[in-house]
Amino acid sequence: MSIEKIRDLTLVSLDSEKSLVISCDSSGSIGMKEKDVLKIPPFYVGKFTARVAIMEVMCAGGNIVTLTNVLSCEMKPTGVEIIKGIKEELKSAKIDDISLTGSTEENFKTYSTGVGVTVIGVGKRNELKINNIKDKEGCIIISIGIPKVGDEIDIKNDKEIVSYDSIKWILENDLSYEMVPVGSKGILYEAKLLCKNNNSRLKTNKDVRVDIYKSSGPSTCIIAAVKKKDLKSITSHIDYINIIGELENLRK
Repeated sequence: MSIEKIRDLTLVSLDSEKSLVISCDSSGSIGMKEKDVLKIPPFYVGKFTARVAIMEVMCAGGNIVTLTNVLSCEMKPTGVEIIKGIKEELKSAKIDDISLTGSTEENFKTYSTGVGVTVIGVGKRNELKINNIKDKEGCIIISIGIPKVGDEIDIKNDKEIVSYDSIKWILENDLSYEMVPVGSKGILYEAKLLCKNNNSRLKTNKDVRVDIYKSSGPSTCIIAAVKKKDLKSITSHIDYINIIGELENLRK
């Protein structure tokens, strides 16, 4: 068995072909408790915390099989609402048939909300979309969705954030070498890291029309390495796309 850490993912080999694909995320001081900094119903805390870890595994091409939730709060009423939000997010991702398990804090009273989520998937190692750019010639990095954080997000129905359907459509049509959810460090950071992991560098587009430095909060946008010739097909199906730059081979 081998264990490999790539970005925010952990890969654990099961045999010569398959690997576990593991991702996690956490949320703190967001909820409706006395000491919470950002006041949001716990339903949406569960929903958006689950989203981040689901996005990581899904973008990598892993088949999600289980989600665990560790809640630093009581089951009733806060935990019940968080779990409802997690289940709603699984439904949105069309994976609500997977195993869901977790734990709550029943010994002590809590004054702020804490949530931890781990998502586990399975995939064939040579089919995963990780460090998989075979042809850097004509390969560009695009962002999909608008980076948002905190109360900028319409928690009920934000059309500007990337959807699971968009990710699945790209995967099903094999239109991306690699996709990466954008976190708190922003689009440019993730794009440069993707290039570095693929032994290349990023030539940034000077006319990019999205904030490439802004936090993307709960993975409201992703980046994708795609063939330039496929861009028209992608933009005809998916909104809020920006060209971040193109890949260049490193000089030997």
